Amino acid sequence: MCQAVKVSIIIPSRERAYYLNAAIQSVLDIDDDGIELIVADNASTDNTKEVVEAFDDPRLVYLPSERRVSMRENFNRSILASSGDYIITFGDDDAIVPGQFPALRKILETHEPDGVNWFKSGYFWPVDGYMPKRAGSIRLYRSRTFNRPVPYDPAAQLPALLACETHNLFPAPNIYHGCISRAYLERVKPGPDLYFDGTIPDVNFQYRAIFNGGNFLEVLHPFTINGASPKSNGHAQLNIHGAKGAEQIARMFTEENRADPYDDIIDHCETIDLVIFATLETLRQRSGFMDHRPDYQRWYHYAMKGRERRPDKAPEIEATLRAHAEATGSLAEFEAQAEAEMPKRTARQRIKKGLGEIGNFKLSCELNGENTILNGVRIVDHMLGDAMVDVTDGKLSASAAWRAARSRAKAFDGSL
Repeated sequence: MCQAVKVSIIIPSRERAYYLNAAIQSVLDIDDDGIELIVADNASTDNTKEVVEAFDDPRLVYLPSERRVSMRENFNRSILASSGDYIITFGDDDAIVPGQFPALRKILETHEPDGVNWFKSGYFWPVDGYMPKRAGSIRLYRSRTFNRPVPYDPAAQLPALLACETHNLFPAPNIYHGCISRAYLERVKPGPDLYFDGTIPDVNFQYRAIFNGGNFLEVLHPFTINGASPKSNGHAQLNIHGAKGAEQIARMFTEENRADPYDDIIDHCETIDLVIFATLETLRQRSGFMDHRPDYQRWYHYAMKGRERRPDKAPEIEATLRAHAEATGSLAEFEAQAEAEMPKRTARQRIKKGLGEIGNFKLSCELNGENTILNGVRIVDHMLGDAMVDVTDGKLSASAAWRAARSRAKAFDGSL
């Protein structure tokens, strides 16, 4: 490219001011004038506005909403307000690893891909009663750190998607904890000023990219950290560990979606399993992919798992899926869903997964008596250094970079 690309980093937010401060600071710690940060505040009633306005940085754009809108609409309006050549989104309890951004920029400017996806490490916010054993640390993996870009076409994942092999949809594009070019978004968008036409924007986009294909790169390196907190919407849908307020979050999510003209064609009954199936069926119907018929028996079996998470919704889940089966001429598959032979990982996949766990190490995210995701990404940056740029250029081997990171981790005294 003749000039440096501009990257828009978008943080959709609502009622999570406590976590948002760390997410914003992680982005503003990036030493790069070619970025913009958009905080899309979905009509929060807490002190979100005050948190954002406490920062003084020309790269930061505050995008408030006068009314509560669906997640889809908040994502959509954020992209419309952005100006970057590439777009990254992540949640308000997540963070970017700022010192690794130069390597990502190098990849974008060297290869000019339709998008880049990467491995994101995880962090559980240490909140009383919320996953205390796993909270407050980040784990780095040898097989998912310091890897050079690998090209792929997401269209290769279409057979797996139709066969309900959700564990095989890798690599696959993602605008959430991933990077997508504006040119690609414009090329595959479903309508004017419309980038997502389903309830879950990131999954809606991912499946759209699988149907359309493109020139993408997978880079196994932690450019972002996926934070999890009791207020995470995904955890509310899963109702993980009975997180406080999960049912209310899930209920509000449903109400907002039903008010959205681009709500999925199947009600998700407050379960993540139905959301995933509904995303596929909505995309097929609205975007002209009806010639690609899924394995309904498997998909119905998959969606019916929601009854285990929400037994109170079991009759509603079954009635919803039966109605869809009748409308699509797949009633026989629905009736036989209990006997579906669901895909399992092959021996080779299990071995690969096991090997991926070898050589990893865990980092405590506590600094000066405080444990936050911001401290976590700063510690991760200290361990990784700037080696990823040299690895990407072929000047340094991944194994040498990893050995140096391990050495720094062993010598780390808990202060920066």
